[in-house]
Amino acid sequence: MSDYDGSSLGIGAAEFREVAEGRLTENNRVYPLAPFLDGRALRRYVHYKRRYDEILNINEDHDADLPATFEQTQYCRNLIAAHGSPVAAAAVRNGNLAVLSWLSGLTRRESDFSSAQVFSQLVQDLRRPGYLGVFLGMTDGGKTNSALVGAGLHLRDEPDAILATNVTTLEWEEAELNERTYTVESKSDLEQLCHEYPDVVAVLDEMSTQANAQTQSYEVNSEFYPLVTFKSKLGLRLFVIGHREDGYDIAPPIREHADHIIVQRAEDVGLDETEYSAEFYRDLADGEPDDLVYTLDPVPPIAGTYEPDEQAKFNISD
Repeated sequence: MSDYDGSSLGIGAAEFREVAEGRLTENNRVYPLAPFLDGRALRRYVHYKRRYDEILNINEDHDADLPATFEQTQYCRNLIAAHGSPVAAAAVRNGNLAVLSWLSGLTRRESDFSSAQVFSQLVQDLRRPGYLGVFLGMTDGGKTNSALVGAGLHLRDEPDAILATNVTTLEWEEAELNERTYTVESKSDLEQLCHEYPDVVAVLDEMSTQANAQTQSYEVNSEFYPLVTFKSKLGLRLFVIGHREDGYDIAPPIREHADHIIVQRAEDVGLDETEYSAEFYRDLADGEPDDLVYTLDPVPPIAGTYEPDEQAKFNISD
């Protein structure tokens, strides 16, 4: 299949999602989650989906507060969390643009190209042990969300991978992902997980404080640098999050080993609505990102929650 055909297929799937969710048409006969379930889970979904309008009519005489669609019910969300993940994992592994585009919900009205293709490229990059992405951008710009989106892709792509993060408030919607997520608040915590598991993806937030180029340069060089240089042998992939746009708050030994310098952007698109994008560059020269590789625009929210104002901690010398 050509790239054009693949992109068209992805756009079609994403637009079908809008139809299925009632945003483009009043067509209520589609079963939006059916392509992503099978077996008993699929039968249960179709059974209750077919009867949900009747359930709503019956409920008019009662005070129960039911959502407008079956997909919005907690029962359906639990069903997808328990049985939908394998479909997402297979889509990521196989580069299935249609499914990836559905999962991200992106259409040609929102992106100049298929963001599913960018997801596939990021998955390929993360398959290589030793990957390091350094995020630049101001506070509250969505960097943590973008890093967790990348980590979530890797977890779905590699069923034996685990996530190590100092974002202690993270809660995935999928119980299986929560079981594979570990809190780390020191270098020794991270090293221990790397010795226990062959495939670790780490998201380290607030590293402008913990691995600062001005105040922590000695600690970075003597304590944390060996972890960076041996990350490939440890099966470690790293997302390091800073807070300055020029990257100078992250110590040079970390910046210089980065596969991607990732610049986070935020754009106000409505009264209380902001869209985020992430630009992946190969280099940082004199405080300016250089050699753009690809852009994820917009970055979808993670399938989970975390506290954006959490003051994450990570001791680089312990």
